[in-house]
Amino acid sequence: MQRRPLPFVGAMTMLIGLSSVSLAQQSVPQTQHQHHGHDHAAASTPSLGPHKGTLRTVAGLQTETVVSPGGLKVYLYASSGQPMSVERGRGVASLSVQGSAKRYRYDLFPAEDGSLKVDVDLSKIAGRQISVDYQLVGILNQAVAYNDVTVVPADQAQADAVAIARQKVCPVSGKPLGSMGNPVAVDANGQRLFVCCTGCVDAVKANPAKYATSRPKVEVARMTKDDAPLIAKQARCPVMDESLGSMGQPIKLLVGGKSLYLCCKGCIK
Repeated sequence: MQRRPLPFVGAMTMLIGLSSVSLAQQSVPQTQHQHHGHDHAAASTPSLGPHKGTLRTVAGLQTETVVSPGGLKVYLYASSGQPMSVERGRGVASLSVQGSAKRYRYDLFPAEDGSLKVDVDLSKIAGRQISVDYQLVGILNQAVAYNDVTVVPADQAQADAVAIARQKVCPVSGKPLGSMGNPVAVDANGQRLFVCCTGCVDAVKANPAKYATSRPKVEVARMTKDDAPLIAKQARCPVMDESLGSMGQPIKLLVGGKSLYLCCKGCIK
């Protein structure tokens, strides 16, 4: 299946071979009820799943939702935690980006890895919060609906760009990263560190503990209500010097475990 760019998603195709369950766009109910074969349930508090996705209990089943720059996946498990077959399952994902009223509809189909998935390019909204309504059918003769709110993670190239911008200089030579060509990534005690050239790689490998402490870990993080006072306190973007909020929802980074806010996705690079 080829990836489809986000702005050009067509209307949802009809799901062939399914029961006459309507998968029309609708808000996901917040309280549990059953009718006409549907089972809409308020999802449990999410946790980390086997595929590092968001795991929650919905309608007596466990769903694991994985969002990546390359698309969406849903894995299903019995209440015991045993993986469930989705061979006869189908689904629809209705996605919206925070700050935009537009919604994008995607069909989810069984994949070889045991998930219901769609390949779609989400890299353009990396670092943005999204809300996705999932509707799944063909699972134990019931339909399952739930909502997932998350942040689209950056791909490796985007994550590296953030890390390089934050690190700024080579810890070995002291030269600005980029002054000797493309920075080179090297592992230092489990941290992804950048040096100015291949000549500095051996120094890091010989004493990784020395250099690992010089670079804080940088990652895109999910925004919560607790961030509001921190955004107000920081006030301005450290990259563009724009007021936070002037470009829409700020982007949250964790730098060495501490929150840092940018005015827009473009400042990640």
